[in-house]
Amino acid sequence: MKAKTNSSKSKRPLKKILLWIIGVFLIIVVVVAVFLYYNFNRLLSNALIKSFNSNIMSDVYELKFEKLSVNFLDGDVTVHNVQLQPREKPLHNYPYINSAFRLKAAKMSLDNVELMTLIKLNVLKLDKIEIKEPDVTLRLDGHNYVLFPFKDTTSVPGPDTVSKKKGIESFFLKEFGLIDASFHVTNLAKEREFTIQKLNISLKDLMINQPPGKYVISNKHVNFSIGKFTGSLKKKAIKYINFTDFKIAVDSFDTQQTIDTAIYHYTDFSMGLNMLDIQTADSISHLTMDSFNLSYKEKSINLKNVSFKPNISDAEMQKKFTYRTSLFSGTFGTMNMLGVNFDSLVYKGKIFIDEILLDKVSANIFTDQRKPINKNKFPNYPGQQIKAIPIPLFIKQLKATNVNLFNKEQKPDGSYGKANVNRATLNVKNITTLPTDALLIANADAYIENKAHANVTLSFDYNKPQFGINGIVKQFNLPDLNPLLQSYTPAGIKQGIADEVKFSGNVYKTNASGTMRFLYHDLEVDLALKDQEKWMNSALAFVANTYFNTSNPDAANLPPRIVQYYVERDMNKGFVNILIKSVLSGLKETMIMSKENKKAYRKAKKEAKKKAKKEAKNK
Repeated sequence: MKAKTNSSKSKRPLKKILLWIIGVFLIIVVVVAVFLYYNFNRLLSNALIKSFNSNIMSDVYELKFEKLSVNFLDGDVTVHNVQLQPREKPLHNYPYINSAFRLKAAKMSLDNVELMTLIKLNVLKLDKIEIKEPDVTLRLDGHNYVLFPFKDTTSVPGPDTVSKKKGIESFFLKEFGLIDASFHVTNLAKEREFTIQKLNISLKDLMINQPPGKYVISNKHVNFSIGKFTGSLKKKAIKYINFTDFKIAVDSFDTQQTIDTAIYHYTDFSMGLNMLDIQTADSISHLTMDSFNLSYKEKSINLKNVSFKPNISDAEMQKKFTYRTSLFSGTFGTMNMLGVNFDSLVYKGKIFIDEILLDKVSANIFTDQRKPINKNKFPNYPGQQIKAIPIPLFIKQLKATNVNLFNKEQKPDGSYGKANVNRATLNVKNITTLPTDALLIANADAYIENKAHANVTLSFDYNKPQFGINGIVKQFNLPDLNPLLQSYTPAGIKQGIADEVKFSGNVYKTNASGTMRFLYHDLEVDLALKDQEKWMNSALAFVANTYFNTSNPDAANLPPRIVQYYVERDMNKGFVNILIKSVLSGLKETMIMSKENKKAYRKAKKEAKKKAKKEAKNK
C-alpha cells in the first residue's frame, strides 16, 4: 500500500513541473510574439515611410500615420489616421507644380501586401488599396493642373535643386477604392469652389508609370460617383451649381500627362446625374434638370424635364435692357441626342450628331415694344448665325414634337398683344458650320391659336443672307382667330371661313417678295376704330377703310385673287419679323389690291370669261 502512495505522490510533482514549463513557454511565446508583432509593425511602418520617401513625390508631399496593424496570414495591412499633405517647404524646387492636394483618412486598408519585399527593399507591392471616408482638399491653379513632380531634371532649374530620388518606374494595382469621401476643391485661376459629398472611386488593374517628362496612367475600369455636388463660380456666367447622384463609368482608360498637356484615351464611358440646379451670375436665370445620361457605346445623350426660367417678372427683367430685347424661357420633357460622335468631340473639338429629338416643349417669348430699337444692331438670318459659330458643327436633323409657343408683347400704349402656336412639330435638317451648298431646311406643322392648322417650310442659304418661304393653312373658321386679332388690332371677325391660305416667296437681305393665295367666303369684320391713324399703321391692318371684298373668289364663275406682295425689311429686326410682314402683306393685298395686282386680276378675269364663253360655245 505504501508503494502505491509514493508512486502517486511522485507523479503529481512531475505534472506540476510540466504544466509550469508549458505555461512559462507559452508566456515566453506570447511575449516574443507580441514583441515581434510590434517590432514587425515598426519595421513595416518604417519601410512604408521609406518606400514613400524614396520617390520624388516626397519632395513635395509628406506621408504621416499613427499606427499600423498586420494580418500575417493574408498579408493585409491596415494603416490608421493617415495624412498625405504638401510639405510646408518642398525639399526641392519644382516651379511647374501649380496645384496641390491634402488627404486625411481614419483608416486605409492595403490587401495582400508582399511584406518581406516591403521590409527588405522598401518597395510596396500589393493587390488592393481601400480608403474609407477620407477628407480631401484640392487646390487647382493654371490650365493644365500639375500636382506631382515629373521624372525630368531638365524641367528643374539649377543643378543644386535636382532631386536624386527615383520616379515611379512602374506600379500595378488590381483594385483601388475611395469610399464616401468628402471633397473640397478650390480653383484659383478660374475662381471656382466646389464641395463634394459621398465621393466614391473604384479602379481596377491600375498601372502607373513615369517615363522622363510624363505620367502614364492606365486602368481597366473606372467607377466614379458623387452623392451631392455644390459649387460656386465667380468669373463665369454661372454663379451656383448643384446636382446629385453623379456617376461616371470608363472602360480601358489611359492618360499621358506632361507639364503642359494631357491626352486621354478610352474604349467606353457612360455618365449620368440627377436634379441639376444652376443659377446664373446675376441671380436672375434659373436652369433645372431632372436627369442627364450619356453613353459612349450607344452614342447617345438623354435629358429629362429641363426648365429655363427667370426668377423675376418680365417687367423687372426688361429694366435691365436699354433696347428692345426678346426674353426667352421654357421647358421640355425629353431631349435625346442620337448618333453622337464623342471621339470627334473629345479629340478634335467637333460636334457631329445624327439626330436630336425634343418632346413636350413649352416656350415663352416676351418683348417690350415700348423700348427703343438698337439702330446699331443688324440681326443675321439663321444660315449666317449658325455659320458664325466658331466650332465645327454638323447636326443632320433636329425634331421637336408637342411644341407650344406663347408670344407676349407689351405694346406702346401699355396693352398686351398675345399669340399662341400649339401642337407644333418642328423638323430642321442640315444644321452645320462646315462648308456646304446644301440649304438649312426648317419645317413647322402647327395650330395657330389651337385652331388654324398651318404648315410652313423655310429654306435658309448658308452662303447668302436669304431664304425661301412655302406655307399653307388649311380650312378654319376666321372668328377662331379673334383672340389673336383683338390683342393686336381694334378689329374682330364676326363671321367667315378661310378655305385655304397658300403662300410662297423669297426673302433677301433688304426685302421680300412672293405670291399669296387666300381663299375665303362670307367674311364680315367688326371694326372698333378709336384712332384712324393708329389703325392705318396697325401690323395686322386687313383694310384701310370700310371697303373690302367679302369673298375670294367673288363668285363661282370668277377666278380667285392670287396676288403678288413685296415688303421692305426692317434691318434692325430678324427673320421672324420679315416673315410675318410677308404673310400679312399678302393677306392685305388679297382684300385690297394694289394697282399691279388689280391689273393682273382684271387680266385673269378676262381670260376666265373667254374660257367660259369658249366652253359654252363648244357645248
